Amino acid sequence: MNIVVKPTYESLSKAVADEIVKHLQSSPRALFCPASGDTPSGVFNELVQRQQTGLVDISRWHFVGLDEWVGMNGEDEGSCRNYLDRQLFGPLQIGEDRICFFDGKAEDKKKECTLIEHFISQHDGIDVVLLGIGLNGHIGMNEPGSDPSLFSRISELHAMTKEVGQKYFSAETELSEGLTLGIASIMNARHVILMASGEKKAAIIREVIEGEITPDVPASLLRNHLSFTIFIDEAAAKELNGY
Repeated sequence: MNIVVKPTYESLSKAVADEIVKHLQSSPRALFCPASGDTPSGVFNELVQRQQTGLVDISRWHFVGLDEWVGMNGEDEGSCRNYLDRQLFGPLQIGEDRICFFDGKAEDKKKECTLIEHFISQHDGIDVVLLGIGLNGHIGMNEPGSDPSLFSRISELHAMTKEVGQKYFSAETELSEGLTLGIASIMNARHVILMASGEKKAAIIREVIEGEITPDVPASLLRNHLSFTIFIDEAAAKELNGY
C-alpha cells in the first residue's frame, strides 16, 4: 500500500490523473474502470484537458463501468452512467464500442454481470480501477460485510448509501439495489487507486489505513493488493498517525 497526501483537492486530482495516465499509456490494451461521483470529477477534468491539448492520447483506452443503480441507465439523471457520460465519456468523445457499462434497467441482471466480466476478460483484465470511498467504507456498491470472493453481482444497498445517494437526484429517489464489480473483480485489476477528499472522509480513511483488514470495511481489503495507492488531501488525512 502506498499513501500519497496532497495539500489541496486540485493538486490531488492532478496527482491521480498522473498515476492513471502513467499506467494506461504503458498498456497495449488499456482498460480503465472509473468511479462516478463528486470525488473524481477533478481527475476527469484533468484527463479531458490533457486530451484536448494533446498531452495524452486516449485513442487506445477502453472503459468498463464500476457500478450502477438498479432500475437506471444512462438515460436517467443521477445514474452512474449519466454522470460519466457528462463528465468523461462525452468530453473525451468515447464511442460506445469502447465502453461496457451495467444497464440497471435490463431484465436479466445476472446477464449484465456476465457481460461485464466477459468484457474485462476480452481486454486481458483491468489496468486501472479508480475508486471513491463511502462513509461506511464501501467501494463501488460493495457494502460492509460483502463477500470478497465475489465478482460482478447484484448488491443490496446499505441505509447510509441510500441516504447519501440522494444528492445525485433532483427529487427523492428510491434506491434499493445496485449492480457492481465485486471485490474479487477489483482485486484482479493490475492497479487500484482509491481517492478521498475532505474532512468528512478522515475517520473512514483512518480505519482503512490503520484499522483491521475486514469485510466490515470493504476498502480495507485493498491493502492486500500488490499495487494499491491511496490518494488523499490533507483534510482527509488529518486523523492519521504521523500526518
